[in-house]
Amino acid sequence: MRILIIGLGGISRHFRNWPERTLGQSLVRTGHDVYALTYWQPEAPHLGLIERATTIDGIRVIRVRPRIAPNRDLVSVLRNLPRPDVVHLMHPRNVLAWEAVRWMRRRRVPICWTWLGPFHDRWLVDDRERPYERPPHPERLIMTAHDLVRRIMREPLRARDHWRNYAIHAPLRQVNRFIPCSRHEADVLTNLGFGKRMGPVVPLWLDMEFMNGPAPAPPSLTRPIIPYIGQLTIRKCYDMIIDTMPVIVRRYPQASFVFVTHNQAQRADLLRRAAERGVERNLHFLGTISEEEKLALLRASDVLPFPSRYEGFGLPILEGMAAGVPVISTDIPVVNEIVVHGENGFLIPYDDAEALSRAILTLLEARNLRERLIAGGQRALQERFAPERLVRRIIAVYEEVVGEYHFRL
Repeated sequence: MRILIIGLGGISRHFRNWPERTLGQSLVRTGHDVYALTYWQPEAPHLGLIERATTIDGIRVIRVRPRIAPNRDLVSVLRNLPRPDVVHLMHPRNVLAWEAVRWMRRRRVPICWTWLGPFHDRWLVDDRERPYERPPHPERLIMTAHDLVRRIMREPLRARDHWRNYAIHAPLRQVNRFIPCSRHEADVLTNLGFGKRMGPVVPLWLDMEFMNGPAPAPPSLTRPIIPYIGQLTIRKCYDMIIDTMPVIVRRYPQASFVFVTHNQAQRADLLRRAAERGVERNLHFLGTISEEEKLALLRASDVLPFPSRYEGFGLPILEGMAAGVPVISTDIPVVNEIVVHGENGFLIPYDDAEALSRAILTLLEARNLRERLIAGGQRALQERFAPERLVRRIIAVYEEVVGEYHFRL
């Protein structure tokens, strides 16, 4: 089959485990012809989205300007691409979807969509940083032209925002099959009225060839090494990590807390918080590092705390398991579909810094427990997150929707 993946940044030489790349890579390995349309963002070189056209892992990647409509850049590319057998859209705020879905529907190309975190949608939740603290608002989503006109007549000063709301959500009604990455995502989409188009839950996976491959020497740090990997946002709980540092440092004065993030804007706040708690000398801010350097850091780490107030999936959890480091995360939807407490990781209550501190100390001091969790993580990767098995489930969905189209014709 010829498959077109339409995502955000997701196929970049800088990031090995972004879902568009691992999906495309696995499809190429099974013999499929894979194209990808992603955002062109030269203003953010650290993301690696500068080349307008390139080939990565056998995926032919074309980058276009991230605009809703009119997106002449996108339309020009679509005109020159070979007609795909199926399109796979990814992410809930994909601004390329409006033009791409209209184009593909006119050419009778079936469409699948993996939403990758419904509560990233600012119209659906009050606060994307803490979406579980208030109920979602499905009534805010605008999916039909009639609802758009009605909303604009009622709130004309918000016409631009209503149009954007409509352009982001109307394409959902044209999808042939949703392929959710979690049960939570499937439940949200079902509650939005898309249950009849729901395909199987297919979780994300890693580039295991890379994760099992070579890595450079890790940075020279005093143990225990405790990394933070993710954006410096309230959603990712960097504040909780800082709050745990004094507790850990009292027991382990040489502990190294290592922050890896491409979100440099919050560095000053991070350092200020550490200084206020008297632990600034234990904080090592690496910022943006290569995937190889991140792998080396994970392999050298003693524990990976990954508390979160919301995750669309939580790939760093799998990366920690693959690197052989015990993982701690929060007992919230999606995460608790990946981590089985006491088997392949630890789950702590939501927003509980004291519980996080206790869990870190427990895993630093209980060798047998650490080894059991590490072994459980390896089993989970082999049994539940094996790329070759998961991609076959996605291909089966493609074949199903393509077959339905051919039957109608």
